[in-house]
Amino acid sequence: MRYKSILLAAGLATLSGASAASADRGPSDRLGELKFAFDSAALRAKAPATLDKVAAFASAHPEAKIVLDAHTDPIGAAPYNVKLAIRRAEAVRAGLKARGIEDDQIVLAIYGEDGRHRAHDADDRRVTIWSTREPLATVIDHTFAGRGTAVTWQRPLTVAQIEARQSVASR
Repeated sequence: MRYKSILLAAGLATLSGASAASADRGPSDRLGELKFAFDSAALRAKAPATLDKVAAFASAHPEAKIVLDAHTDPIGAAPYNVKLAIRRAEAVRAGLKARGIEDDQIVLAIYGEDGRHRAHDADDRRVTIWSTREPLATVIDHTFAGRGTAVTWQRPLTVAQIEARQSVASR
């Protein structure tokens, strides 16, 4: 990947020390969901309306993180599905960036085929978009508690910054 990011592999201990119960509580503000065709990361025709809504929220709430939970169905090899989930999250991120949302506000949470499954495979081919004002460590805990594979964000941060409950000044 060309952008600077920190990638945490599943299986690492949580960084924040938050309890499993708090990690399981789920997204604080669900903003939308985008579905994808089988084996595709192309945004569908309905995507612009959702992306516009998310971009309006993100612009009005610059302190909030926009989290993109990327999933796939269980068909195919797990490593391939993780890569597909990353491509889906990056397609949504690109759509948000095109609408003026800064990379620093967007967090990718990658589940691949390992996240919570729905009744039909077609419903697993999705990126769920939610916002939070919680520290990044809470997003990491939430992702790994849900069997996520990786979390990535734009700029390198220290553990203290990841766990911070307030914004960290940057130059």
